[in-house]
Amino acid sequence: MISRRIPINPTHDRYPRLAAYIADAGHGGEKCLMAWCAGCLGGEDYAEGVAEVADVQDCNTRAQGAKTYHLLVSFRPEDETRLAPEVFQDIERRFAAALGYAEHQRHCGVHRDTANIHMHVAYNMIHPGTYTVHKEFRDYWIRDKLCRELEREYGLHIDNGREQLGKDRINDKAAAMEAHSGQQSFVSYAKSHAEDLQAALAGAGTWEEVHAAFARYGLEIRPRANGLIVRDRHSKNANRAAKASDVAKGFSLKKLQSRFGPFVPPLAPERFTGQDRYEAATLCRGPHRGELFQEYKRGIENRIACLQTLKEKEDATLDAIRRKWEVKRNELDRLNIAKRNRRNLIAIARKREAEEKANARLSFQEPRQEVRREIPYASWTAFYNGRRNRATKRLCPCCVHTQEGPSRKENSGPRMLPPYGRSLQPGKGTRKKRRA
Repeated sequence: MISRRIPINPTHDRYPRLAAYIADAGHGGEKCLMAWCAGCLGGEDYAEGVAEVADVQDCNTRAQGAKTYHLLVSFRPEDETRLAPEVFQDIERRFAAALGYAEHQRHCGVHRDTANIHMHVAYNMIHPGTYTVHKEFRDYWIRDKLCRELEREYGLHIDNGREQLGKDRINDKAAAMEAHSGQQSFVSYAKSHAEDLQAALAGAGTWEEVHAAFARYGLEIRPRANGLIVRDRHSKNANRAAKASDVAKGFSLKKLQSRFGPFVPPLAPERFTGQDRYEAATLCRGPHRGELFQEYKRGIENRIACLQTLKEKEDATLDAIRRKWEVKRNELDRLNIAKRNRRNLIAIARKREAEEKANARLSFQEPRQEVRREIPYASWTAFYNGRRNRATKRLCPCCVHTQEGPSRKENSGPRMLPPYGRSLQPGKGTRKKRRA
């Protein structure tokens, strides 16, 4: 069992929409095993609970952040037979109590649209009595500890937690990147060289030597806000950066300044030479890894080059059309006719220009689709899955470690319809009108 909090941007915080997704209202409950609400005055009426939450959240006008806590709890396929409806509800109650939302409204649902059955929970972070926001500091430790307790209590398979990861632990964003792409994240790459960097810094005496040690592995250290970050010195991608203290505890600004004094940027960074650099290598460790990854890289480079060529041709064509019609509009603007007629002719010219541009863009769609059909993958995971589906003999055997989950027809877990009567469609009014 693993849990994760799905981050919500405050500008996109829409509790009714999330509740509709949890109940799978848009697909008629096709992927939803069961759905229920708790902590609501309206009882078990799902739609009434959604309207109630919306009213409670509107009562808090001071909160600047998100007012909804989206929790995802995923289970292994082999544990599905042990998960009865009352078990799901008890697990949700335990999470609510541990996170401090036992008195808050929440809407829950169990989905089976992936290989791993999983539960979504939307918590209203606004207390229905005090109308204040409740937040748990470092809630991931609370959730991780509770997952291990529930696994032992219900006889589920034990997953690795943060305690088992130890010093190799990476943040959730980097872990999600590695899980989806199958490639090493920048944080993992930097942490893999942490011991070598610490050994190099042990003999350093100046900031210039510190910069040279980081540059040896294609990294650079620089100030950010009140601390330091380690970033990829060969890339301008802002995502290729990590807090220096996350790479190693000894790389914090306070500890480095105590040894080398105030931070000093490198005098001539172009003079530094490196022996390694971050390349987003595949996490597969089998004997054919290098061959497969080189084939993947060649395909990706060819795909990017072909799409870039098409993009340049399209931009050149559109620019030529723009310049042609700009000349025609200037000619129309100099005509000695009534102002209204001249304005109408210019409007017609703009319309014809837009039509010509649309046709030009349309002519480049088929070549793009041809490139995507020829090289149908855009990530290592897609490339690997395509090879696995074709059952190639060159497939790296150590990558075949994921157990296929049961199909929808083979699901032996509980099947319950959402316990609400009326339709709950996203974007439609489930909220009561307030009395004047």
